[in-house]
Amino acid sequence: MVQDVKKSERSSVSERRVRLSSIINILDFEYAASQNLPPAAFAFLKTGAEDEQAAKWNRVSWKMLRFLPRVLRPIGKLDLSQIILGIKFAAPFFICPAGGAKLAHSEADLCLTKAAGRHQILHWVCNNSHVSQQAMSEARAPDQTTFWQIYARSDLEITTQEVKQAVKLGYKGFALTVDAVRAGKRERDLKVSIAKREQNGMGVDDDEDDDFAGEPSVGRPEMQLGLDWISAIEWLRKITDLPIAIKGIQCWEDAVLCMDHGAHPWLSNHGGRQLDSAPSAVETLISMRQHCPEVFDRCEVIVDGGITRGSDIVKAIALGAKGVGLGRPFLYSVSFGEAGASKAIRILKNEVETTMALLGITSLEQLNSSYTYIPSVPFGTLRSVL
Repeated sequence: MVQDVKKSERSSVSERRVRLSSIINILDFEYAASQNLPPAAFAFLKTGAEDEQAAKWNRVSWKMLRFLPRVLRPIGKLDLSQIILGIKFAAPFFICPAGGAKLAHSEADLCLTKAAGRHQILHWVCNNSHVSQQAMSEARAPDQTTFWQIYARSDLEITTQEVKQAVKLGYKGFALTVDAVRAGKRERDLKVSIAKREQNGMGVDDDEDDDFAGEPSVGRPEMQLGLDWISAIEWLRKITDLPIAIKGIQCWEDAVLCMDHGAHPWLSNHGGRQLDSAPSAVETLISMRQHCPEVFDRCEVIVDGGITRGSDIVKAIALGAKGVGLGRPFLYSVSFGEAGASKAIRILKNEVETTMALLGITSLEQLNSSYTYIPSVPFGTLRSVL
């Protein structure tokens, strides 16, 4: 009888499991992860900060832009290639550095590198990977280029040696993440962690309980809090002359500071996982075009946050971005292993191609802001309506 019950439970789980063959868009991967992964794993990957408004707005804000297609233009072979920080890739989008990948798959980061290599796109490798720098570099295809993410640890010498090692291992670009001096309050993740402790009889019920201030379930080393623009750039330039992006730019003023210090602005609010109500990359892109358009001429602007469609990628390029990153979507996709990540890349390439053809262009070089329409209604008003 017990064996029959267990067999029935296994059958039920099998029936609920989403198959890779059913996936036709990027959001399907998120649904599949919600069904296929353990609840605690999905909660960490999905969680935003506090009420998750920034995470939700990241997605919605891309939809606020409208296209202005041009017709009766011959459409031949489509060229999706893009140069990002001096390296030519087969597409303008890339795999973002995103922690916790091992919750999706035991060899997630290796799978992501291999899928990126197969399709000649960029994998910006996560600093907080469960795999070593060496192993990640060995997973590259012979002609593949990867970049490395930097978290400045409280002991900067540790990070210094890490960056030097990355240079030796052939990483060709870097991103210093600057929007995580402390972890945001990620309540979806917190609630699952608390529930798990309570199930194990480890809950605390008194006025000294501070579980509400808990760290994310996947931790990282203590961060360096003393860096400023001058000291950060001087420190990194003593180590390498390779391209450096500053990841976590959320206003046009800081984009200008990137330009002034010889770095590339990466517009990101950490996937809405740090400061709730932070601006989306679209808002920052638009404010940069209004207040500091020269940054687009002197720097390569990179964006991430809320990208779920190839059309979102095309909008970002039209507004001046050179590279468009996706984090969570690739973590969800890699729950199916390398095959899932590969399918996500193929889906995005197909959608970018379709969008380009319907806009009347055959290469990304032809894109500019004339192909997009920015509604006259202020983003703040649109937010209140939503």
